[in-house]
Amino acid sequence: MIRAARAADAPALEAFLARHPETSMFLRQNLAAHGPEGGAHAHAARFWLLEDAGEVAGVAALTTQGMLLMQVPRLEGLAAVRQVLAGARISGMNGEAGQVARLREALGLSGAPCSLDRTEPLYRLALAALRLPAAGDLQLRAAVPEDAGLLTGWRADYLVETLGAVQGPRTEADAAAQVSALTAQDRLRVLEQAGTPVAMTSFNAVLPDIVQVGGVFTPPARRGRGHARDAVALHLAEARATGAREAILFASGPPAMRAYEGIGFQRIGGYQLVFFESPATVPAP
Repeated sequence: MIRAARAADAPALEAFLARHPETSMFLRQNLAAHGPEGGAHAHAARFWLLEDAGEVAGVAALTTQGMLLMQVPRLEGLAAVRQVLAGARISGMNGEAGQVARLREALGLSGAPCSLDRTEPLYRLALAALRLPAAGDLQLRAAVPEDAGLLTGWRADYLVETLGAVQGPRTEADAAAQVSALTAQDRLRVLEQAGTPVAMTSFNAVLPDIVQVGGVFTPPARRGRGHARDAVALHLAEARATGAREAILFASGPPAMRAYEGIGFQRIGGYQLVFFESPATVPAP
């Protein structure tokens, strides 16, 4: 059975998603911030829950901006998800790689043209095992509004390099909005070497005991020196000091994998990122 979630379902949804922490960070953060009934915010999501004997057995959520998120471990739930999403416009999907592939096929969207369709290695780190860089002339600090010009340029380059965005005014505007939001949320950090900014890192999802790393970027002239690794490690040390016990991330390629493995991350699976070229409509069953 599948049904639209109500506000009263939030505790049961969180309890279910908390049993799958490595692949539910965006779902859990959106649920905590906006509830399960949607809203005007781009990240607010309409949640549906699959039930088995009165217990939550799966979750699908569609954000206001059209991103489909899922935690649907059981195959028998896929047809039901298609029923409730028939006619919906989907701008993209992300989640555990196998689930995304199965649900994409069940929704009839396997052939929809994509601007990005990539499985990224999924990593986990118990922060007690975090390896920190040797002391030196590196300093990690919080981003401030005065950094906006520099970091917007870096963020735009990050969106182009890692998420397939097209360089131009729209990407610049998206980057500026993201930098502004991350700065206001105190999630964006700048790594400096002898007072010069050399890299940035951020958390794209934060819960009381777990954080998800994202938006790690080193400008090309500064690459190959371990700055991304050091920035992430120092930011995670900060999170550990305030109570986080675990960190999650997905890596964009071999250099990132080596950097993250160097501070203790272990690969645990794959995370799929799909962005359709234009919103795809789910056909009726």
